[in-house]
Parts: sequence; C-alpha cells; structure tokens
Amino acid sequence: MLLFDSCFSCFSCFSCLQGLMENYGHIKQKPHFGGYRILVNHVIIGQVLDGKFYLRGCLFAELQFEVSGLQKLVYTKKGVPLILKYFFINEMLWNDNLLLCYYIDLAYKAAVEELSQKQLLHIRIKDLPNMNMSIERALGKVGITDVGYLKMLGAKACYLKLRQKKVNLSIKLLFELAGAIEGYHIAVLPESIKIELITWFNSLT
Repeated sequence: MLLFDSCFSCFSCFSCLQGLMENYGHIKQKPHFGGYRILVNHVIIGQVLDGKFYLRGCLFAELQFEVSGLQKLVYTKKGVPLILKYFFINEMLWNDNLLLCYYIDLAYKAAVEELSQKQLLHIRIKDLPNMNMSIERALGKVGITDVGYLKMLGAKACYLKLRQKKVNLSIKLLFELAGAIEGYHIAVLPESIKIELITWFNSLT
C-alpha cells in the first residue's frame, strides 16, 4: 500500500521516500492536525499537511535544518500561529536525492536520540540490571542520583565515589555497576569487560 496519496505534486518522489523509509523499519501513519504524521519504529520523523511533506527537526537535526535554510511549518490554531519543529521539503530537495536521504537519516537519528533521552528521565537507577534500592540509595549519597549521570561517569568513577564512603567494597559491585551501565546482567557480563575491570580493581589495592 502506498503511504502517500495522489494530492502530492511530486508523486514519484514521495514513492521513493516511502521506499527509503521502509529501510529503517516499520512505518505507520497517525492522524494529526488535519493531516497525518509519519512514524518509523514508533518515532515521529515527518508530517504530511495540505499535500506537503515536512521533516521533523529535533536536537541536532533542528540546528542543521535551520542552518540549511529550510522553512518551518507554521500552523494556525484558533487564530494563533504556531511555529512547529517541522521543516518543509521543497521541490529542490526532491531533485537532490543524496541531500534528501541525508536529511531523512538525520531526522530519524535525532528522533531516536530524543526518545532515548526522554526514556532515561523516567528510568530510575534501581530499575537497571543488577541494581536495587540499596545500591540506588548508596549512589545517591555520593551525588549520583540519575541514570544519565551514572552512565556519564562510568562504572569505575562510580565505584571510586562509593569507595570514599566505604573502603571494603567487593569487585562484584564493580561488575554490577558495569553491567547496569552496559545493559548486562552480571551473569552474562562479557569476559573482556570483566578482565579489564579485574586489572583495574587489582591496581587499587
């Protein structure tokens, strides 16, 4: 089934766009603002409105689209114009397949990154692999209160902070921290990571 209808002035371009988007994964439409949004793997990457297609620009994609001079979508709601983070794909872009592909890829990656950042805000440390309330409280006492900061510091730095409060910490905790950050249960933590951590741990004593 074709995703884009015959109201578009450049049907062949939109057909190509659909084929390109399918390479990223599952595509679906969602009614919105009298048109519909385009979602790929459950992230919004575009908006179709009044026969025109707009790419969603968030995070680094928004900056790139603005620098490139793409026009933002202005939507009027109850007489009030709203400037949205959707950028019009004009005829020139439809004629430049390489640039269009680059913009689509940028929009998708930025949308995935934004979703990932939002999800991190709602995940507590105790919800990560190997973590529990006790470890979360201990980390909180040394200033590590969220998943983002935990991952930014890394297992070794987190371990050293905890060690300032309690000297005799086991290497098991170091493995647990590394697993939490990398997304592994301690039982399946890769051997290469374990060897590196063991070497580092032994250098502390």
